Parts: sequence; structure tokens; C-alpha cells
Amino acid sequence: MRNSWFLSLAISAILALFVSTGLATSDPLSFYGAYVARKDYAAGSVVKYQGQFFISLTSKNSSTPGTGAKWASISVAGPVGAMGSTGAMGPAGPAGPVGATGSTGAMGPAGPAGPVGATGSTGAMGPAGPAGPAGANAAATQQVALLKWWTPSSITTFAVGTYPTGICFDGANIWVANLGSSSVTELAASNGTIIHTYSVGTGPDAICFDGANIWTANNGSANVSKIAVSTGVVTSYNVGSQPFAVCFDGTNIWVANAASNTVTKLLASNGIVVGTYNVGTRPIAICCDGANIWVANYNSNNVTELLARNGTVLGTYNVGTNPNAICFDGENIWVANNGSANVSELLASNGTVLGTYNVGSNPEAICFDGANIWVVDSTANNVTKISDITGAALGTYNVGSSPWGICFDGVNIWVSNFGSNNVNKL
Repeated sequence: MRNSWFLSLAISAILALFVSTGLATSDPLSFYGAYVARKDYAAGSVVKYQGQFFISLTSKNSSTPGTGAKWASISVAGPVGAMGSTGAMGPAGPAGPVGATGSTGAMGPAGPAGPVGATGSTGAMGPAGPAGPAGANAAATQQVALLKWWTPSSITTFAVGTYPTGICFDGANIWVANLGSSSVTELAASNGTIIHTYSVGTGPDAICFDGANIWTANNGSANVSKIAVSTGVVTSYNVGSQPFAVCFDGTNIWVANAASNTVTKLLASNGIVVGTYNVGTRPIAICCDGANIWVANYNSNNVTELLARNGTVLGTYNVGTNPNAICFDGENIWVANNGSANVSELLASNGTVLGTYNVGSNPEAICFDGANIWVVDSTANNVTKISDITGAALGTYNVGSSPWGICFDGVNIWVSNFGSNNVNKL
């Protein structure tokens, strides 16, 4: 007997039954109520027995459901049971892709200080502080630091050759050109001891150092002599007529030729003449500012500036009367004017005259000590120190007879005295 409550069986369960039991889809389904013992059930009959539903798999099936292979249980899902307890956590899955960078967190506390690094290179020197109070003997104290001015507290004298003229320093010793004896005297700068005397050309009038050699301009023989400091070997090279002055530009030797109104440029390494260039009338003094050559023209009362690289004349600038000595202070050119008893200061960058300062009666030679200008007066037998900044005279010091040349050794001023055949160390 078919009962309507059987209609609640899930269609899906019945379809699954056909597949799993092998029933033909043509076998009719008959829905019965409770199982009745000893009754023959046709294939496809559905009964309820002991709370479960069974379907007959054969015809004339009188066996008890669940006891053989002639019946198949039909499971219908019951209501969902309560959720069981959470199982143990499974193993971690593989890492997902890296997410976008988050915002920077707050700075953590500073860590402990690391080890001290190696000492860095020395920085540039800062500006000078204010001057301290004068010491007990400040007026007489020598400031012996390189390129610093001082007040001479003593003057010593050392004999050299006949008629000393030019003088220079090689970093350790003083070298003096002796016009009358055609020689050069080498003295220890520390104590004035004569180390050696070298024969050169005739009438050496000026002298300079190129870092390895001493050069003399030989007025009487129209040449220059080169003395190798390390060996004392002397070599001579021809230049113009009456060479009166000589200087070094870092690579080349420059010679002022008084009688030919020219300057000669030679390679310091081998004495080869690189060029000869016209300047003013009777050039008798010369210096280099690091890029250009400056020549004092005695008879034309001016100075000529030439480009050291190729001898091109960059300008000619008027100064005092009979300029016969010249030097560079790192920024400006200073000229000693023998005929007008003064010195001219020119801006090295463009030749502008910055000032003219009276000094002595016959300024003969000039040099720079790193802070001040020193001027030799050949008639008054003294040297005057003037301020490199203001041109004011700072002091005058007596030396030998007819002083002719001057140089600075980083500690002391040295003066060659033409009339007394000696040098003074201040």
C-alpha cells in the first residue's frame, strides 16, 4: 500500500540507488509501509523496517530486510547534528605573496656607540682668532714659523765672495752670486757655515732655485749657469745680451736680457731655449706669479706681463722711475723703483696700481716673507719692512755696505752686501 509520507524521500537518494544497485530504470517503484513478514515483494518495492527504509532488489522477495543481499538500505539524511569540537590544527600552508610595505614605524632607541673610526684628513684652517695679550718679551720674540713675520732681535754676518749680488734659498741652504769673483757661495742657512764655492759664468748678477738646481744670470758672458745641487755639476747655456735677472715658473727658466730688451725662456730640465720675447727697455728684474711672468723695465718705467705658457704679452703697466726689483706676494706684484725712492703695488689679476709707498732713498731689491714686504736701500745701507696690507713702514734695520740682494728662508731674512763682501742674517 502506498502512503503519501513516502513522497518525502529524496529524489537524489533514489537516483543514487539505481546506480549503486544495478536496478533497471524500467523497474517500477512501489512504496509500502512497514515490512510484512512472509510476503513476497517485487523488485523495486520500498518498505520500512526497524526505523530504516529498504528496497527489494529481486522479485518474489520474502526475506527479512537487512539479512541478505536481496535488500538495499536507503539512507535519507537526517537533521544536522550539533557541531563537534574543533580538531587539532593542521600543518601550516605555504607562505603567501609578500604584501605591500607598511608605513615606517617609530624610531627605536639609539644603539650603543660603535668603535672610534680612523682619523680623517685635516680640514681647512679656520680664521685666525683675536690676538692674545703680549708676553714679557713680545717685542723681541722671533716667530720662527714658516712665512711668518717677526721683529729681528739680532743680525749676524758671514763672509762670501767678491761683490755679492743675487741671493736665494733652496730649502736648506743659502746661495749667493758673487759678481766680482764669478762664483757662487753655498752657506748653511742654520749657521752660515760655507759649504762650497762654485765657479760660474762671468759676472753673475742674479740667482734662483728650480727645486733641484741653482741658476745664475751671468751679466758679463751672456749666458746662464745651472748648478746641480745634488752633484755640484755646472752647465752653461747662452741667452740674450747682459742677462740681469732670472726666475723659475715651475717648468721653465726665464731670463731678463737688459741690453737686448728681451726675455729668454729655457726648459729647466735641459736648458733648451723655448722662446725669446720682446719686453720694455732695459729689463733688469723678473718674477713669476704662478701663471704669468712679470718684468721690470728700468728705462721705460713700467712692467710687462707675459703669459708663461707661450710668452704672449698680456699688458704693460706704468710704475715709478727706474724699476729695478720685483716680487709676488700671492695676490699682488710689488716693484722697487730705484729712481723715485718708492715701491708700487699692482693687482696681479689686471695690473691695476693699488698704491705707491715711499721707502728709503735707493730701493735696490725686494722680497716677501709671507706677511710683509722687505726693501733693500743700497745707499742708506739698511732694509725696511713694510706692511703687505697697508704699505706702512714697520721697521728699518741696518745691514752691511751697499746691500744688493735679499731673500727669505722661512725663518730669517738674508741680505747680500755688495760693498762689504758679506751677507747678513736677520
